[in-house]
Formats: sequence, structure tokens, C-alpha cells
Amino acid sequence: MDTKGNLTTGIFIGVGLSVAAYYFYMKNKDKVDEFLKSQGIQLPVVASGAKDYASMSLEELVGTKEHIEDLIAEMEHKMKEQVK
Repeated sequence: MDTKGNLTTGIFIGVGLSVAAYYFYMKNKDKVDEFLKSQGIQLPVVASGAKDYASMSLEELVGTKEHIEDLIAEMEHKMKEQVK
């Protein structure tokens, strides 16, 4: 049994299928999103006021980074509390 070879093959197939699925999803995003909505699945809506990170100043980027790090720390703390 060549389990290492099978594992490697499986990983490559999985990654390849994931990339292909993502490509086809992005190519047909509007159709797929409309189908999902018709099935009752609510998709998150990107806020129209969302900033483009490339156009933010260094201070804004650092503030955003710190905010995200705080959110991550809070989630990790909650997960540790749930494990106890």
C-alpha cells in the first residue's frame, strides 16, 4: 500500500477541484448567488461603505490591524472558556 502517494494524489486532486470550483463560481457569481437566494440561503452583503485597504493611510491600516487582532484575541478567549 502506497498511502503516502495516495495522500499526495488526493491533496492535489482536492486543491485542483477547489481552484476550479472557485474559478467557475467567480465567473458565474451572479447566477449562483441568485440561485442560492431562491433556495432561501441568505448571503452576507459586503458593505458599500467598505474601504479599499490599498487606499488607506498607514495609520488607518495599523488601526484596522489592531482591531482585527483584538477580535481574534476575544474569539480565542471565548473558545478557551468553552473548552473548560
